[in-house]
Amino acid sequence: MSFSVLFVCTGNICRSPAAELLFTARLAALPVRPPITVSSAGTSGLSGHDMDAPSAYAVREYGLDPSHHVARRVTPAMVNDADLILTADSEHRSTILHAQPLVFRRTFTMREFARLGAALPPLTPDVTVHALHDRVIEVADQRGVVDAAEPGSDDIGDPLGAGLDVARATVARIDEVCAAAVAALGLPSVTPVHGSAQDVR
Repeated sequence: MSFSVLFVCTGNICRSPAAELLFTARLAALPVRPPITVSSAGTSGLSGHDMDAPSAYAVREYGLDPSHHVARRVTPAMVNDADLILTADSEHRSTILHAQPLVFRRTFTMREFARLGAALPPLTPDVTVHALHDRVIEVADQRGVVDAAEPGSDDIGDPLGAGLDVARATVARIDEVCAAAVAALGLPSVTPVHGSAQDVR
């Protein structure tokens, strides 16, 4: 039994696959790998496509291999099966919740989840699936307690078509928020040792 994290963006060729790879790398770097599976999909998924070339290049600069990614469109079953749904922006979150409102307490933008869970204490090293479920509830309970974000500040913009520099900057933001999301789940945020990004300003 595992705890499943689903990352969602629009086409599943830029932001969500980058998040899937970066988040997975951070979990793999932990001294004890937690029982978490990670996947991604798109609200308008370009099914069967590779990762977009500039975003794939930017991800490779972190020592990760995007060549096995195949884009897919999010389905109700994927949403129902996910224990935590993290979207690139609030529009994706709204799309999911409009179709399946009962998943509200486990659906966040990536930045929202990291922000709401920032002050919660870490879990014990031998983290369980049950503890991870409880942590998601704790983070959801911070809504209305933690100050609301400025409009748009919980979103990560789409780099599609904007070139390599924008893709690099977007992947750098996603890596930062993945580190914060790992911490919000109560896990140590360890930087993977197999790769590091270029300095993106």
